[in-house]
Amino acid sequence: MFNIDGFRPDAMDAIMGPIFQVSIILGIIYAWTLGFNRLSKFRAGNAKTMSEEFLVYGLPEWSLYVIGGLKLTLACLMILGFFLPYFVKPIAGLICLVMGAAVILHLKIREDSLLKAFPSYYIFCCSFFLLID
Repeated sequence: MFNIDGFRPDAMDAIMGPIFQVSIILGIIYAWTLGFNRLSKFRAGNAKTMSEEFLVYGLPEWSLYVIGGLKLTLACLMILGFFLPYFVKPIAGLICLVMGAAVILHLKIREDSLLKAFPSYYIFCCSFFLLID
């Protein structure tokens, strides 16, 4: 089977692309719904909830809702990418920007271990793969 450009897609890309898409979708939706008020070893500083984590970063309260809404919207649009593949790259690019900022915020908290940035970094890497593929 050939794609729009007439090239045959790499078998590994055909397997890993959807796996990365699902990872992004599930990771973001879990973090901003079920995991929102749950304890997590990945929270910055001594934060116990997502709201507290944004306070640790020194971000205003309104940013929690803007960023959360943006991430959830992008995750839902990534679902659309399964049906309309040309949406995947632009969405992945936007997720890269948002998750890159999240990684930087995690690393800003000097007393935190690198482990706390892992989920953000993983989603950033999955998005980056989809963007450059």
